[in-house]
Amino acid sequence: MMKSEKAEQNTEGKAEEKQPFEEPSHCLLCGVVGLTLLYGHWVCEHCKNVVQAEALSKKRKIEKEGGGLA
Repeated sequence: MMKSEKAEQNTEGKAEEKQPFEEPSHCLLCGVVGLTLLYGHWVCEHCKNVVQAEALSKKRKIEKEGGGLA
């Protein structure tokens, strides 16, 4: 094996050893930086509330139009 091939294997091995939780996490919707999490995927409280309010609004609109289930 050549030296360059060994160096490539070493750099790949080091990259694989890096833990995913070492990097800061960001909200998937607004991008605000939050706690360090294992996979870095989360939604902040503000965005959760906004999404829930939009869903409730759409549900009420559908029910008002008579398109609700049962």
